[in-house]
Amino acid sequence: MFGIGKIADHTVLDNMKQGDEQMLVYLYKQHYTMVKNFVLKNSGDENAVDDILQDTVIAVWKNTNKPNFLLQSKLSTYIMAIAKNLWFKELKKRTKFKLVDEDNHLEHGKDEMHLDMDQNIIVSLVEQMDDNCRRLLSYFYFDGFSTKLIAEKLNYANANTVKSKKYQCFKKLQATVISQYKKEDLL
Repeated sequence: MFGIGKIADHTVLDNMKQGDEQMLVYLYKQHYTMVKNFVLKNSGDENAVDDILQDTVIAVWKNTNKPNFLLQSKLSTYIMAIAKNLWFKELKKRTKFKLVDEDNHLEHGKDEMHLDMDQNIIVSLVEQMDDNCRRLLSYFYFDGFSTKLIAEKLNYANANTVKSKKYQCFKKLQATVISQYKKEDLL
């Protein structure tokens, strides 16, 4: 079964609802690389990848078996959303936080900011920003909200507007960090 290829999302969900525990292994293997890349880019290590993915798969299993569960996206999107939320919660517990503008990393590789920083410094700098940037960056990086949800909360036209504004705010934050701190202050 597992050597054949990908299984359709609805089949995976149906099998999970019927108690097929092999689907846990399948989900883990199918999404390992995706979750690994995200966690490693955001201050994680191999152990963290395993922990986050295991917790994610268990959460999917539990949620799938709730009576009112309805998947409204691709299963991989749902799994990644859970993994990101779990990882961001873990980062909040740690004293260090790696700030990576992942969306713009793909488009603007040279402009990304890859510094391990004390989370308190970042929170302090974000709090000093104008209200729109402060709220937008907090929603995205600290609360893990999607760009669509942020657009609704901040009354922006759409998710693309949020991405553009987030990029502008991120660049302001980056400039502030570079102008006020040396690398040694942040590590």
